[in-house]
Amino acid sequence: MVAEDLVSEAVLGEIITANALILTCKCDEDNVRKGRFVTVTAGENWPPLVHEADSGEPVFGASLKAGNNGDYIPVCIFGVVKMYAGGAVTAGAGVKTDDEGRAVAALAADDALSGGRALMSAGEADDQFIVLVCPDNHGSGT
Repeated sequence: MVAEDLVSEAVLGEIITANALILTCKCDEDNVRKGRFVTVTAGENWPPLVHEADSGEPVFGASLKAGNNGDYIPVCIFGVVKMYAGGAVTAGAGVKTDDEGRAVAALAADDALSGGRALMSAGEADDQFIVLVCPDNHGSGT
């Protein structure tokens, strides 16, 4: 199968709803891509330092602009965003990140890694679909 744009009327990496929480963050690595999950690198900085998230990292939000090391980018930490899927995802499923910042189905064992909830299904990797970005803090902390 060929990856599909399941919501062609929306732009990849753009906010779909008006009520979103967006922070300006600073990239600390190159090649942060628009519409991908990011994670916080160093929590003691303001604005937060972020890079594209890998599968074992907690999701902080979704990048709304591409950036390289030192660039400032907007990051949605709560809102509805069009993103890439990293594989098949069912509508309503919790999502986390894969090694490329794409949304994949989260498992029960993925405490504190969830990045939100799929608002529609995706059939395969690189399908473009809609995600409610709402990073989960369950299981995080001390």
